[in-house]
Amino acid sequence: MTSRWVYPLLGLLVCSAANPQAGQAAAAAPPAYQLFPDPVVARGKGFTVRQSEVDEAVAGLKATLSTQGQAIPDSQRPEVAARMLDRIILTRILEQKATPEDSAKAKTLADKFIADAKNRAPNEESYRRQLLAVGIKPEMFEKRALEQATVESVLEREVKSKLTVSDRELRDFYERGVDVPARELQETIAKLESSGKDTVFYTDATKKLQELTQANLSRMDKPERVRASHILIYTIDKVTREALPSDLLRARRELMDQIVARLKAGEDFKKVAREVSEDPEVLQTGGEYVVARDATMAPELKAALFSLPENRLSDPIQTKYGLHVALVHERIAAGKVLFEKAEEDIRQYLLNQGVQKRFPAYFEELKRDYGVVLETGADAR
Repeated sequence: MTSRWVYPLLGLLVCSAANPQAGQAAAAAPPAYQLFPDPVVARGKGFTVRQSEVDEAVAGLKATLSTQGQAIPDSQRPEVAARMLDRIILTRILEQKATPEDSAKAKTLADKFIADAKNRAPNEESYRRQLLAVGIKPEMFEKRALEQATVESVLEREVKSKLTVSDRELRDFYERGVDVPARELQETIAKLESSGKDTVFYTDATKKLQELTQANLSRMDKPERVRASHILIYTIDKVTREALPSDLLRARRELMDQIVARLKAGEDFKKVAREVSEDPEVLQTGGEYVVARDATMAPELKAALFSLPENRLSDPIQTKYGLHVALVHERIAAGKVLFEKAEEDIRQYLLNQGVQKRFPAYFEELKRDYGVVLETGADAR
């Protein structure tokens, strides 16, 4: 139920990797602020924001959306630019409000986020190339990660820490799917009942409430899962993703045969995995994962994981990425997660909704305190 970043709906997103073509096209043309004047578009106590910063933020969002097959319609560009400007203003203010404790916490959070991004790449050079391919320098990516982590840390102290979630609210979510938006809808429906239940507003509100609570309840339903260990040996080039030449493929298969022999001889799976597996996260996980039936993964590997008997080593499994060997430790039946295990996730989910609800008023207060002024006539491009 939790996300990597605590407050994704605030739009404080570090640019994710986009498709290389989009990045190369962006890199081919000079930024607009190198061709035109770069006016100040907002100012406040201790900071100014220039047009180029907004342009870069919009370009980053466009690149992120392109990886999902989406684009920003021309009609929405002014609204998007305004949101990006708000993001920058908020960051500038909260960086000033950060305490030493906030900054230390933010660095820990950002360092982990950056380490996770590096672990998903085959190596450091590949990590840097992937970022440069979409027009963002690794230093800027890491700077944005620290900025967002700082924003989160200050919001946690100034807003989230002042909120509470009652036991009744926890149970309402777990048993009936009622969260903050659902409770607001319930209040709206109660007011509409006085004017008659046959109105279109009442019908729409009750339908939306039912959909919302059902979606929340479904969060408590866990599909069938397996806890398994796995070793990966690539049979593709980790940078180009093309198949290896036949002689290298033979060597890779021989290596996997040697790995299987070691495991069958009784060597510890985690020890072997940390020595030989090319899974980017193996040093942290030892090759062990909990995999859900609806997980997105290579179909050949998923089929093996959900058909293998417990504690039986698989034969080598070929996927488009490489060769795998797996060992299933435990099967976990589908069902509703126990309240005791879900309680803290529910609490954080509801607290984050509370932050979202209070954020607009908090942001307006910040802008007043820091004397934020938007300059007129700035070009949103």
